[in-house]
Amino acid sequence: MAKNNVFNSVIILTVSMLLVKILSALYRVPYQNVLGDTGLYAYQQVYPVAAIVAVLSLNAVPSVISQFDHEYAEKVYRLLRISSFILLILFMIFSGLIARLMGDPNLTSMLRISLLVLLPFSFVAVARGELQQRDAMRTIAVSQLIDQVIRVSVILLGIYLYTTGFSIYESGAVSILGSFLGISGAWLYLRRKGRIKPADSLSKTQLKQFLLLTLFYALSYLIMILWQLVDSFTVLNMLKHIGYSLQDSRELKGIYDRGASLIQMGLIVTTSFALVLIPLLAQAKRQGHHQEMNDYASSALKITIVFSSAASIGLLNLIKPFNLFLFKSDTEAVTLAVYMLAVIFVSLIIMFTAMLQITEDYQIQAIGVVSGLLTKIVLNIVLIANFGILGAAIATVSGLVVYTIVLFRRIIQRYTLQLKSFTVRWAMTLVVMSIVLQFTLQLPFTDRLSALIVSLVGVAAGVLIVGSAMIKFKIISADEWIHLPFGEHVIRWMK
Repeated sequence: MAKNNVFNSVIILTVSMLLVKILSALYRVPYQNVLGDTGLYAYQQVYPVAAIVAVLSLNAVPSVISQFDHEYAEKVYRLLRISSFILLILFMIFSGLIARLMGDPNLTSMLRISLLVLLPFSFVAVARGELQQRDAMRTIAVSQLIDQVIRVSVILLGIYLYTTGFSIYESGAVSILGSFLGISGAWLYLRRKGRIKPADSLSKTQLKQFLLLTLFYALSYLIMILWQLVDSFTVLNMLKHIGYSLQDSRELKGIYDRGASLIQMGLIVTTSFALVLIPLLAQAKRQGHHQEMNDYASSALKITIVFSSAASIGLLNLIKPFNLFLFKSDTEAVTLAVYMLAVIFVSLIIMFTAMLQITEDYQIQAIGVVSGLLTKIVLNIVLIANFGILGAAIATVSGLVVYTIVLFRRIIQRYTLQLKSFTVRWAMTLVVMSIVLQFTLQLPFTDRLSALIVSLVGVAAGVLIVGSAMIKFKIISADEWIHLPFGEHVIRWMK
């Protein structure tokens, strides 16, 4: 029971984050269905701007502030208020230039609206940090849900306005406004819980410490957003460079952006299961229990590999019916299939980042993300020129692989991992699942209904094969299941 109490205080927050992730993953489907791939393209080009601010206000800054006192929080509030206002003015001035660098001047108004999230950002970030410091997770969870419900509601309004005659850019501007209105709703709610007054400036040492910690708390949440930001500046330009028209380039980029929803769906399960063990890992380190620490690290990594590879390979095999059912066509299925491999490496990066934060290995994380991003940028330019939009998917996965390898080399220096015993059995399970899913794809699917049926049959077959193998071969042990959601039920089945 003592171990379970370690994360009792964050159960509500975890559940609310799951709901947030689900809502965030699903809204793109109706968006693409109504506005088409070009509409999805326009939204995704600008989305990373608002997403970076959302990550900082929801995860990174609160995590840093929760480690310090109220006076520190007030100093951070002063810093964030001033810096966010300056950034807002600068980016407003240069938004036209940024849109041209993205290859589409029509994005200017959407970029300007996306920048409005900087206005309530400072208060929301600091307030959440102080609440996290007091373990007031219920209040944080409510603020998250208010933010997300408002945001998704406004996106749905943007979708509706498109049917009344709005252009993809006008509808996109309304939709991206949802990010500002969502965080503003959280701001109004959190103001009722208390006010924050700006204090003196942070000292140079405190400023360096704050920026460093914020960067590394943000990294694991920003992975796909940073990769998408690279795509925003390179994919459209490269497609136009090799001869595609602006319209064709926008449509191809929109098809490619479908993958973001599917990847996010895959990550919901993998990260939610695996990160449950991180508090136990941190507690074992604090208590100096090195063997227990290595055991928890091995278990967390094994769970990450199992769930991420199952989700990734399942999505890869079923990409055609999923694509047809969700997005009305199975265009660029090979591109999206390659893109699905990102689930494995993003999951591993998130887990490695959490494990390295416990050992305070911050520098290697910066090396990892810079190496991965440089790989992504270079390969986007080279591969899109040779393979079209498929090159962007290959570049994404390749950049993530480089990032993963850099972190893994440090992980094996800090932890003694026991992973060999299950790898052969699990690899065989994935091969069997893939073979069965390929047989499933022999069922005819020519419209959305039949694609849905084939998708459901495939998912059921995949879950049955993976679940049976996990229980029969004890891929995850009873000691590991006990820490996972519904673990007690699985243990009973194992017996």
